[in-house]
Amino acid sequence: MWLLMPVPIFVAVAAVLLGVAIAGPRLFPGTYTAKRAFRCPFRDSDVSVDFSEAVWDSSLVDVIACTEFSPPQDVRCEKKCLMLGKFPEPKELTAA
Repeated sequence: MWLLMPVPIFVAVAAVLLGVAIAGPRLFPGTYTAKRAFRCPFRDSDVSVDFSEAVWDSSLVDVIACTEFSPPQDVRCEKKCLMLGKFPEPKELTAA
């Protein structure tokens, strides 16, 4: 009988972890700012971008600033860089 004691504990822990995984974005809704430098494939230029990233899974939420615009906070593009899986290396770094 004592061999069955860990089963309810395992089920309870699994239920809690599943609940946290499902409700995670609602439990941790904040964002933070992350700076990235890369080659913008849409403007064909090296840029430095401030992204707003989700705290829960570090997914890109918004573009806060981009050096391609003047002032950098006046981002006037479709923000396709949010959908890039991997950011291209800047040409100035690859040339050196």
